Amino acid sequence: MIKILSVIVLLSASIFAQNFEQFLDNALKNSPYLKASNLNINQAKERGDTLTRYANPTLGLEAARFSPNVGKSAMGYIVSYTQPLRLWGVGKDKENLSLTMKEKALSLYALKKARFIQQISLLYATYANKERLLTLATQELNIAKNIYEISMQRHKAGTISKGVLLQAQVDYEMVEVRIDTLFLTAKDAYYQLLKNAGINKEIDLDFTHSFSIERKSDTYDNPDLKLIQANQKNSLAEKKVNANKIEWVSVYTEYQTKPTKDIFRVGATIPLAIFNTKSQEKRISQLQANQSQLLSKNTQSQLHIEVLRLKKQRELLVNLEESNKKTLLTQVNLLKMFEQGYKIASVNLLQFQSIKNNLIATKKNIINLNTALDINAINLNYISGVYND
Repeated sequence: MIKILSVIVLLSASIFAQNFEQFLDNALKNSPYLKASNLNINQAKERGDTLTRYANPTLGLEAARFSPNVGKSAMGYIVSYTQPLRLWGVGKDKENLSLTMKEKALSLYALKKARFIQQISLLYATYANKERLLTLATQELNIAKNIYEISMQRHKAGTISKGVLLQAQVDYEMVEVRIDTLFLTAKDAYYQLLKNAGINKEIDLDFTHSFSIERKSDTYDNPDLKLIQANQKNSLAEKKVNANKIEWVSVYTEYQTKPTKDIFRVGATIPLAIFNTKSQEKRISQLQANQSQLLSKNTQSQLHIEVLRLKKQRELLVNLEESNKKTLLTQVNLLKMFEQGYKIASVNLLQFQSIKNNLIATKKNIINLNTALDINAINLNYISGVYND
């Protein structure tokens, strides 16, 4: 059984514990997941740069032996140099496509980072909830212990039976067992938080942080929506590149020497867009752009409704919290009255325990409502793009 002393030590240690902002900052700096995701940006940059680079030239060397019918044979040589040249306008289209590829990679990383912050925040809210319930259980244990001690005094005085004393003892021991269970669930939530944050050692972590709405809720900076828009922009840039049926022409020079004369040639080779006009590629890019546009509209509609739902939910949660706090004030005063009444035998044990249980239930409701408000704020912040920064 976990002793009350160990819980007190745990709570006192939290005074010097790391707060949520410090914890999140360390997680963002050290997360292998985010570091791996960040590499995608560099990869996209490199892939984009390959689009705009020039093709390598080719150098041709040829030797031939000439054997005339009369006279000695002689050697001849041909040296040629060919350089592919990108057509005017194609390079600009490819540069634009390269930029959209980088923007897409940045949007994807921003989405992963925002989801990471959201996930860590939600796991922290769960962890804090379990720790707060554990703290509440220690308060309940103190009340149950006080009831048990009063019951022992009254039993010695002969004002209550042995059965009533045992009821008070059982209630006290059940709270101890509940503390054991809550301690285990709090530890499980703690390790889940560390695991998902990429932390590989135990740390003292504060659990008093409360989340608030950090920005007026709108969906324009939502990371999911921004990635969809980046995909649409990239598809349109691909379509523009594929609209160039011919991208390269090759310019060549050739110098040829023969036994009787030397020849110098300059020319160009131009591909003919007869069989491959990139029509399929253009249609694919356009379909992808159309798909992204439809997904953007659908996402905006869903996010708008979700914001309305979360705002209404928050309003109801705040009202419930205020109601519970008002009830709690009455219950605290009532518990004090019943404690005095139980000492002088004007109140029986079941009445006293019922008041205690109702008070603890109200405090538990307030803790769970605070957690629900934290989760609500986290989700609203994610939608409005707070975690994109």
